[in-house]
Amino acid sequence: RKYGLMTPNCTQALHLLLEGLNIKDGDEVIVPDCTWIGSVAGITYQRAKTVFADIHPINWCICPKSLEKNITKKTKAVIVVNLFGNMPNYDELKEICDRHNIYLIEDSAESLGSKFKNQKSGSFGVGSTFSFHRTKTITTGEGGMLLLDDMDLFQRCKFLRDHGRQPGTYFNTEVTFKYMPFNIQAALGYAQFLRIDELVG
Repeated sequence: RKYGLMTPNCTQALHLLLEGLNIKDGDEVIVPDCTWIGSVAGITYQRAKTVFADIHPINWCICPKSLEKNITKKTKAVIVVNLFGNMPNYDELKEICDRHNIYLIEDSAESLGSKFKNQKSGSFGVGSTFSFHRTKTITTGEGGMLLLDDMDLFQRCKFLRDHGRQPGTYFNTEVTFKYMPFNIQAALGYAQFLRIDELVG
């Protein structure tokens, strides 16, 4: 991806993206019914409605048919979770999301190094997230990363991450979040990132 924002954990990375996409009260976000609460907590933070879809019996990720069945006029996004290193059929999911004009968000917290048709996890949808929790391949104890390709969305999420502070100043023009990581987290993550082939292999 073109842009990355580190956060104290992956839950906050997903929440930043939902706020950046203006998911709000009355909206619906579809998620798989087999995942960790951190994948979907941000939906509740936004006062939106969480809608659960079935998972595929082979890969344990969201089932495309169940996704489409649960889409309504209020559906704004789907959070696709790559579970246990598995990845769903992103070709089918993208076609459904494009046809219904809803955002596809990739939670790739558990799939660092995985690929779908030779495309790496973390590169699908409007944005994707990784976790650096102590149980993950790269760890900073806690920690997360939001990856994006859209410059405007990146700048919006970067602004939201630091108390709504205007770049280069101490003027706050919105009340937002304090989702900034700390330097030791970043140093730990970078040191392990330099060994990513060894860790993934």
